[in-house]
Amino acid sequence: MTETATNEVPLGIQLTPLNPEYQRDPFSLLDRVREAGRVIWDEQFGRWLVARFEDVHAILNDRDLLVDPRKANEKSFNAMFRQRLLGEDREPSMLFQDPPAHTRLRGLVSKAFTPRAIERMRPRIEEIANELCDRVEGQERFDLMAAFCQPYPTIVIAEMLGVDPKDQADFKRWTDDSVAAGFDPFASEEVRQRAMRAGEELQAYLRRVIAERRAEPRDDLITAMLRAEENGDFLNDEEVLSMIGLLLAAGNVTTTDLLGNGMKNLLRHPDQAQLLRERPELIENAVEEMLRYEGPVTFSGRIVPDDRVIAGCPMQKGDSITVALGGANYDPRLHKDPHKFDVTREDIDHVAFGGGRRYCLGAPLARLEAQIGVRVLLERFPTMRLAQQELKWKRVPGFRGLEELWVEV
Repeated sequence: MTETATNEVPLGIQLTPLNPEYQRDPFSLLDRVREAGRVIWDEQFGRWLVARFEDVHAILNDRDLLVDPRKANEKSFNAMFRQRLLGEDREPSMLFQDPPAHTRLRGLVSKAFTPRAIERMRPRIEEIANELCDRVEGQERFDLMAAFCQPYPTIVIAEMLGVDPKDQADFKRWTDDSVAAGFDPFASEEVRQRAMRAGEELQAYLRRVIAERRAEPRDDLITAMLRAEENGDFLNDEEVLSMIGLLLAAGNVTTTDLLGNGMKNLLRHPDQAQLLRERPELIENAVEEMLRYEGPVTFSGRIVPDDRVIAGCPMQKGDSITVALGGANYDPRLHKDPHKFDVTREDIDHVAFGGGRRYCLGAPLARLEAQIGVRVLLERFPTMRLAQQELKWKRVPGFRGLEELWVEV
């Protein structure tokens, strides 16, 4: 069944952080979208909206659907990202490429970014978490985002890449500024210019590091990407540069938001935090519930490759589809009492990391960082609680993350 926009269904700008009601609680608004029909036409943004779990899951796993914004119809939602992501003549990152280019790039980078390489970082990740806690030890009140959630994944990925620790603050600034414009079709000219400068500084820095690794290889992720080979094929310097940028932007920002949202929800439900302290073996399950309940990405997009029926709705070549990950994760057809935060929830199924050939490459690292980070925070600060505050949310559409999170210990 297909529905068109009505006054009852929030659409367009209402489903962005520009709407204060959405900032406060996007999931209740997405409930209304999901229950209005399998597919909703959003006239303002020129896109089809899909929010039911079964349909979202099917679309994410449909290997025919496209993501390259250059293939979207001129007035459709995905076309809005062309200039933001590509400029005049740039190739998109792997995140916005279709096969065969996507298949080749993902295959090569997967040989460097392996589960073994990630697991090998476990002891060091725990050290980093404790070192950050050491810095605020004895303080009665601090911003958890600035003190822990923001620097933690930056330090981890910087050390994996093998870059100088003194440059970590610059890395965070560069990636935050780039994401603020690259994933926001409504970004102001000021934000776009700041992102452009950040991108240029980051690229200049990384080009020097890549040249150094070619001359003197090390045991780090950059060297591993330069050495990754499949049937005689290698990543060139520009592709390695793009991959590093993607790891920094997509990995840092989303892991920061996973931690921030997750800790906020734990502290808002002190019974759940206490249960996790008493039963630390629940940590893996707890992180999955954090991803389901308030994951860092609320929407994902696809482009229709040809005229076809999707989720029971006839669509045309080049149409934009926006799948509401946040709506699917609250679908009562799958989850009992979906608005309840429950670290003991059984058989958690969610689409927080996407699906199919585009399932998040960094999911194992994000899970590991979240499991270690949450456990260490609960152990080090057993009396941590939320301070009185009005939560401030980032304003990048499609993402869900806090600017600040003040806590008292």
